Amino acid sequence: MSQNQSNSSERKIPFLGVVRFIFIILVGLVTHKTAQLINPYILDNDLLYYDLSAMVAACVLVLIESQIRSAFPQELIIGVIGMMLGLITSSLIVQGLPKSMPEKVHDLTKIYLHLFFGYFGVQVALRNAHKFDFSTSSFLKRSEDRLFGCKILDTSVLIDGRITEISEAGFLEGLVVIPAFVVNELQILADSKDPMKRSKGRRGLDISKRMQKISRCEVEILEEDYPNLSEVDKKLLTLAKRYEGTLLTVDFNLNKVAEIEQISVLNVNLLAQSLKTIVLPGEKLSVQVIREGKEAGQGVGYLDDGTMIVVENGKRLLGREVQVTVASVLQTSAGRLIFTRIAESNHQNGKNSNDILEKESAQF
Repeated sequence: MSQNQSNSSERKIPFLGVVRFIFIILVGLVTHKTAQLINPYILDNDLLYYDLSAMVAACVLVLIESQIRSAFPQELIIGVIGMMLGLITSSLIVQGLPKSMPEKVHDLTKIYLHLFFGYFGVQVALRNAHKFDFSTSSFLKRSEDRLFGCKILDTSVLIDGRITEISEAGFLEGLVVIPAFVVNELQILADSKDPMKRSKGRRGLDISKRMQKISRCEVEILEEDYPNLSEVDKKLLTLAKRYEGTLLTVDFNLNKVAEIEQISVLNVNLLAQSLKTIVLPGEKLSVQVIREGKEAGQGVGYLDDGTMIVVENGKRLLGREVQVTVASVLQTSAGRLIFTRIAESNHQNGKNSNDILEKESAQF
């Protein structure tokens, strides 16, 4: 969310791109005049070389500036350290360049080596910045701003387990947070004497471990608690509010409370329902009637994705695969129900079979 706010704030600034372009041109002009003042007899080719080099450096600075969304103390220091290590590496490589190399080629190679290794050092350092923690230092504390807009996993979604498939498929990205109090709740369940609770707790802990191994998203255990709150759900809501995060859950009641408090929620159950087969009234389906329905004469079957199909007058066709026509679709909080009627072809087949039975009985 913070990134979106930064993007929107940049769009509100008029002519920001023009200002950046003017800055690059001014850097070239200043370099041009400075080179003439330092050496009045400088050749035009050399002057053009310095001008282009300065403008390339200005373009790099503008690119870095446009990508910076906010300055975090931890990331800033680690990025500078990475850049320094990259520049040291490039300097060592420059020392090993052949001395017979032409001077212009040598200078140009040196510039490109510094740019490449400096950029490479910053990138590697920033990608691993989250692994460093300065929270024990009174001078520099770990930045909390990077947590804004993160995804927060609750206990139910970890026990459910489908979040791993969603993450591995690439539908979940960015910083994913598993609060420490959620892990503690899973541990309490895993230590329970109730076999069902113990099984759920162990499954939740296993899913937490699997999430940390997924490379498509960055998963972190957040050591932050709210001792004044006793319920885990309240802690989750408070955490989501503080960092303007998105809460991932399969808990229907927690979902409703979060929506009331205007907290962004991703419900895995709603995602699963939205991915089920879409059918329209009048469409024909092939379904096997496997049991009786609640109403008299109804039969019930299921699609491959688990969607329930209610077949009108389908009780007499138990165990058979029949062609049905969709009459209506009902969406409920528990899922989607499809009400169907037996297709005309099945009626015709039923009549033919009845005629054969009548003829055989008449012969006897």
